[in-house]
Amino acid sequence: MIMNNIANLITLARTVLIFAVIYILNSGSLTLTMLGTALLIFVAILDGIDGYLARKYCNHNKFGGLIDTLGDRITENLLLIFFAYKQLISLWIPLIFVARSFFADFIRLICFRAGVGTFQINRSKWGFYLVASRTSRILYLAFKMFVFLLGATALCLSASLEITNTVNIHTLSYLKKTLFYSSWVLVAFNLIRFVFLVYDSRSLLKKELLNQSSR
Repeated sequence: MIMNNIANLITLARTVLIFAVIYILNSGSLTLTMLGTALLIFVAILDGIDGYLARKYCNHNKFGGLIDTLGDRITENLLLIFFAYKQLISLWIPLIFVARSFFADFIRLICFRAGVGTFQINRSKWGFYLVASRTSRILYLAFKMFVFLLGATALCLSASLEITNTVNIHTLSYLKKTLFYSSWVLVAFNLIRFVFLVYDSRSLLKKELLNQSSR
């Protein structure tokens, strides 16, 4: 029974851990910030492990897909809000992500009620390649973690600069610029995936609208 739900348990565990990551990264201590960065990497590893275990124990079902999406939503939104709070990225980044999350999960709920799981929505050619395929999900996860690690590294360098003044200020400035532009690339990728989610759900959305108008 436990093994049948191990992937979902790991997803919930990594979701809870993200609160600890943010708390530690916000400490201002170089040692703790480095620890928070290492913990963030561990969370990313868990994100890969839960998908592997879901496939191994055949519980990559509709409910499991929702749990996985929930974990991803909480993780990405909290981290982006935190980095915006630390003034490392634009405030518009988390605002767009949060709004997109509500719309996307509303659509997924409609699909779920119609018996279509999270990983079964995108059936068009480009929708599958850019959203549902394993390759696209891995690339999207990898780029998200790249952005998050850039943010964590910037916090480490900032803490190091305040303590020892050994970090070149130009290196930190370059890192922050890379993070700023990378975060906007992440937004673009996120919105493209959302467009194909809406496109591949159009029949169900139209049906739902017709049902509502006929009542």
